[in-house]
Amino acid sequence: MSRSPIYREAQVKLRDFIKSRDLGPGDRLPAEAVLAAELGVSRLSLREATRSLQTLGVIEAQHGNGLFVSTFSFRPLIEQLPYGLAAPGMALEEILTAREAMEVGLMPAVARRPDSEELAECTRLAGKMAELEAAGQETIEVDRAFHLTLYKGLQNPLVDNLIELFWEIFVRLGDAIPAPTEAGRAAVHLRIVEALQSGEPLEAVQRMQDHFNDVRVRAAMLRDASE
Repeated sequence: MSRSPIYREAQVKLRDFIKSRDLGPGDRLPAEAVLAAELGVSRLSLREATRSLQTLGVIEAQHGNGLFVSTFSFRPLIEQLPYGLAAPGMALEEILTAREAMEVGLMPAVARRPDSEELAECTRLAGKMAELEAAGQETIEVDRAFHLTLYKGLQNPLVDNLIELFWEIFVRLGDAIPAPTEAGRAAVHLRIVEALQSGEPLEAVQRMQDHFNDVRVRAAMLRDASE
């Protein structure tokens, strides 16, 4: 008989244990023997359960120090993208729509902090992007840093994780999207920052919307070329 049902039961019990004990990020779990007895499962089933929960980012193993509850992150999901969400056949347009809705929708909140350190850093990143473009070099990593930095000032870990998740999926699915035909990525991103620093939320929304409209047109070019 397969151990899968027992392993899943152990996984559920371990999750319930963490919740019932009100354990949070950084809290240590009991030793394996103690925990197995507490949950009423075998040590082998518990081992399988802890391995799977480590993969999901629920718990983490610290070498020589035991198991701990992890800080919430989408990183484990991102690491599985080549085998899951980014599998062939997933529509690039679907990811673009989700990412666009989130980033455009957050513009008014970002615009309420026009003098933030994050916007100043985004200005620097846009300048770096321009230097790389002028040298004919890749700008993907700087582009990524720009979008992640843009929302840091909101101090919302869920937003940070979702922005990273959408970015990672989008890049993996659309890394062959043609670059902007005019002005380049740097100018597009600089216009977004300037609108935010002006404190005009509607202008910021429009600039970010323009950015995604441009990406959508270029994504369609990629799709048409592959058909």
